[in-house]
Amino acid sequence: MQPNFELHSYTAGFGALLLCPAGGFNHLHHEKVDVFERTEDETSCLHVSVSDAKVTIDKDLEGNPSSRRHGMTIQFWCEECSAKPVLSILQHKGQTFIDFK
Repeated sequence: MQPNFELHSYTAGFGALLLCPAGGFNHLHHEKVDVFERTEDETSCLHVSVSDAKVTIDKDLEGNPSSRRHGMTIQFWCEECSAKPVLSILQHKGQTFIDFK
């Protein structure tokens, strides 16, 4: 699902507001970030996860949104509608994609 943004930001200097893909609300909170650093088509990677004031580091590819390269996911929760969307940023064949699940 393509991310949507509020076209104007009422807090100058912070950029556009990311909207909840379920209800269109602008009260999203991020709670977990996963970063996957991977050489093309390698069977393992550097995986860093930040959540609940803890950092974990391993070589697990599970959860990487890219089937070939680097990827990142940010898990959110919506204050207005209780949705728990996941924003993915991934590389594939020299291109960068951004998506909501």
